[in-house]
Amino acid sequence: MTEDQCLIRIQSAYPHLSEKEQKIADYILEHPEDTVHSSINQLSARINVADATVFRFCRRLSFKGFQEMKIILAADIAQKKVDAPNQSRFKNDDVMDLAQHVFQDNIRTLENTFQILNSDLFRQAVSILSQAERIAFFSSSGSAMIAQEANRKFIRAGLSAFAPSDGEFQLLAAKGMKVGDAAIFLSYSAADKHLLQIAKMVKAKDCPVIGLTGFMKSALSDLMDVSLHTVSVPTDYRSESYVARAAQITLIDALFVNVLQKKSNRPQAPENHDLARAIL
Repeated sequence: MTEDQCLIRIQSAYPHLSEKEQKIADYILEHPEDTVHSSINQLSARINVADATVFRFCRRLSFKGFQEMKIILAADIAQKKVDAPNQSRFKNDDVMDLAQHVFQDNIRTLENTFQILNSDLFRQAVSILSQAERIAFFSSSGSAMIAQEANRKFIRAGLSAFAPSDGEFQLLAAKGMKVGDAAIFLSYSAADKHLLQIAKMVKAKDCPVIGLTGFMKSALSDLMDVSLHTVSVPTDYRSESYVARAAQITLIDALFVNVLQKKSNRPQAPENHDLARAIL
């Protein structure tokens, strides 16, 4: 991954952009090819913002101007077109070629996710979990297995955690949460209405909530005190949400190791690192 990727840079900066800048970001993320073929005047008119706002948006992302941003955005689009033919020939590949593709997809997902990982928000999440008396893991659909695995790690490390597995138990668990508890919500789509209901209940208990989702703009993300996001690319043989699970698992592991280190009060304690390695 290079630091010059346009789409990754936009996603990384998104939480810190102004309302008008987010409007520009939304358009570029949804219409990258139209953006490349537009002048700054055309783009600003389409989004209904001033030319100067678009220019400031480009500078905010450390581009020299709109033209440089378009050049790098065009490279992003070209790379996707190069990747597409490779994905279409998977059915004819050798067994080990297919295995290599899976590994490469997961590596790319992890690299992309780390690129957009906001260090301040990640540190805030670690602080919340380190201070929590109990940690609840709420999840939906494909993320349920990851929530159970996360729960197992935290419990084996001697931390108080729970992960209700079905809708009724999730509601009961949310009702039973108290001040001092914290919750992590795992959902790639962040579109599950039941999970949204649970999040509102937990927020009403004055418990901090952390979200691990694949979309920066969603009703669930808006409810979170801290939102961490994954970036993944769909393939011919795996959906985008399925690929994203590798990033979700890794984010949980990164949070877990940091919380365990904070709890020990001995950042360099060898036995603490040994325990983390054993549980991971």
